Amino acid sequence: MTQPLLSVPGPSFEDIFATGHVKRWHTKPEAVAQTLADHLAKVAMLADRLGRHLGEAYTPQLAYETLMLALDHDLPETEHGDIPNPAKRWLNTRLVGPYDYEVAVDWWQARGQSAAEPSPLAEQLLWVADILEAAGRYWVYGLDHGLRHQMIFEACTVTRRVRPDLLPVVAEALRAAG
Repeated sequence: MTQPLLSVPGPSFEDIFATGHVKRWHTKPEAVAQTLADHLAKVAMLADRLGRHLGEAYTPQLAYETLMLALDHDLPETEHGDIPNPAKRWLNTRLVGPYDYEVAVDWWQARGQSAAEPSPLAEQLLWVADILEAAGRYWVYGLDHGLRHQMIFEACTVTRRVRPDLLPVVAEALRAAG
């Protein structure tokens, strides 16, 4: 059972501090080091920037919900580390079903809490911002040329599927990253 966002106490101080020690991109040795805390902050800023392009639909409540969702979305990585997207996809389709969701539910339950139920719009902003952050890293740091184009394609594909009205903003962000 989920709870409204404002009734959820949120992560513990220990979990918050742990985000600064979880290394991401460990499967890409050429990647510039990034911690979970850095990723969460960038996704939150990108989600907010995307949300501002929605005009009046981006209410203060939605802005708060989007920021909190972005700051919490990968917290289970404080226990199991970063799992690269291809591995998550494999887990989702072949092994356990909706892996990210199930892990998040278990993670919050282990802390005596329930996961917040995000609004569909906050969730859409998160999806776009999360993939945009990854695509931007590939672009900025010139990582594997083929994968960079794949990540840019994936960012545009996800955006087209969940929030096509944000495609011009995503294109602008990718141009700014490169």
